Amino acid sequence: MLINEDKEIYYIHTQLGKCDNCQNTQFIIYRKYSGEKLCSSCFINSIEKNISATISKYKMLNREDRIVVGVSGGKDSLALLYNIYKIQKKKYKSKPIIALTIDEGINGYRNKSIECAINFCKKFNIDHKILLFKDIIGKTLDEIISIKIKESDYQYACNYCATFRRRILNEGARELGADVLIMGHNLTDLAETYLMNVLFKRHQIIANQYLFKKENNELERYYVKKVTPLMKIPEEEIYLYSNLKKFDYYPSHCPYREKDPILRKRVLEFIQKIKSLSPEIEYNLLNGFLEISEILYHKFERKSYNSCMKCGYPCGSNNLCLYCRYINDLNK
Repeated sequence: MLINEDKEIYYIHTQLGKCDNCQNTQFIIYRKYSGEKLCSSCFINSIEKNISATISKYKMLNREDRIVVGVSGGKDSLALLYNIYKIQKKKYKSKPIIALTIDEGINGYRNKSIECAINFCKKFNIDHKILLFKDIIGKTLDEIISIKIKESDYQYACNYCATFRRRILNEGARELGADVLIMGHNLTDLAETYLMNVLFKRHQIIANQYLFKKENNELERYYVKKVTPLMKIPEEEIYLYSNLKKFDYYPSHCPYREKDPILRKRVLEFIQKIKSLSPEIEYNLLNGFLEISEILYHKFERKSYNSCMKCGYPCGSNNLCLYCRYINDLNK
């Protein structure tokens, strides 16, 4: 029996019930936000159809695309990789997908999740590339934090990690010849990010995230197109799906996220509290994002970008992008 004890939004009844889809009497998964009651087989099918429909509706992939999938070894990334693998197998002469993993160098955590990613890729014969912070930056995340935590301008670990990780993922995908980089962000992640952007009045960022924005040749020189096929699936459903499919994923969260008082974690806690009273709240946030991002996209004038004097990447009003500023700080 699968029960998500932390969030209690989805659960499997201990008694038999009738599936709303196939009408068979089995143990039932109940979706509070929609009122659906599904057997495990129909629940699995609904998740996989959701992913395929999202890819199709938002034109995330083309048949000729070279696809790279960001894979950590957690439930989201393995559920995503499995479904992209299935979809690509059905396409005639489509290019094989590549899994890309970033090893930040977090002792006792990342090595275990990477082992899950390696085993999963071997099982399905998926090409797998691993890039290390240590090789590219010269230091592991643990080493970076041990240096920066003593300084007055210390940022939480997630700030350093996210900046370095985004760049290395993008550069890794570019080196692999990717047309698209697929990420495992789910509905809960999207709702959390959107609400944070609203709270901090980051209207330009919301506008830039509009899913049907026009191509920008200036940015495409540097950034691989990113898509998120899990964007309409709550975290709890990925949890249940991955367990029903018996994926061998690494279940723990990053220890830095657990111990650092980052705002993102508090926003997530707020969403979870509201969700216990109004289970559809994440979908409301998603729909709000889809509508508002389109409005803001058409409202804001397209801005030109400065170029980082060190790496050439687009950046804001500074002469150095945040990635290069962090690198310079570490090399002082």
